[in-house]
Amino acid sequence: MLSDLLHKKGEFELKYTFPNLVSPALGSWLSLNCKIDKEYPESRVQSIYLETLNADSYFEKINSDFFKTKFRVRWYEMAEKKGVQKEGDTAFFLEKKMKVGAKRLKNRWIYHTGKDKVDRMPLSSAYHQQWHGLFAEKGGEDIPHFLPFIQISYIRKRFVDLFSGARLSLDFDIRVEKSNELLLPPPTKTFLPMAVFEVKSSSDAPPQSLHFIIKNMVRKTNFSKYERCVSYLISNF
Repeated sequence: MLSDLLHKKGEFELKYTFPNLVSPALGSWLSLNCKIDKEYPESRVQSIYLETLNADSYFEKINSDFFKTKFRVRWYEMAEKKGVQKEGDTAFFLEKKMKVGAKRLKNRWIYHTGKDKVDRMPLSSAYHQQWHGLFAEKGGEDIPHFLPFIQISYIRKRFVDLFSGARLSLDFDIRVEKSNELLLPPPTKTFLPMAVFEVKSSSDAPPQSLHFIIKNMVRKTNFSKYERCVSYLISNF
């Protein structure tokens, strides 16, 4: 059944990495040669990743498993926070992301709540235990018990390829915001040295219009922000 869903609704997600310091130059090239996605303005993406006690999602990536599943809670902020919090509820997106080979399928549910406690409470707190129950409730399925593991953020700029319609994402200034201190070392708040360029479309090949940057500015990879941030914490402890 999953293979049928992937065939009908799945899309290819091609990933490329480049030095984080090159982000302004790559962003300028994309601004000149692609359409800026005005529906989704530049933002800082915040994601809490949830893990089993065996860290199944992490090891699926480390072991390059053909089938991989991740559960995360995502929300969006201004790219550069000015220290002023918006009042009212925030939209949090509960996401179950499945990958089979290079093709992905994502289920997404919206949950509205105030952001103050999400920002203030540590990932090991009872407050953050709610996410597991919400996934089970929204998805209507039996899911493994998992805990908040790590919170990652990055700046995202979105573009659309003028010729193919492929959706493009430039993700840079990737850092760990929080970690569950019962399971991981504390975060350093330093940016990862690399950034990510993603191409999402129905094709397993990049658009011809991106030939220049793919040949000269980025390198194709199976990079995972989640796996790299967790590995970075562990290796620098």
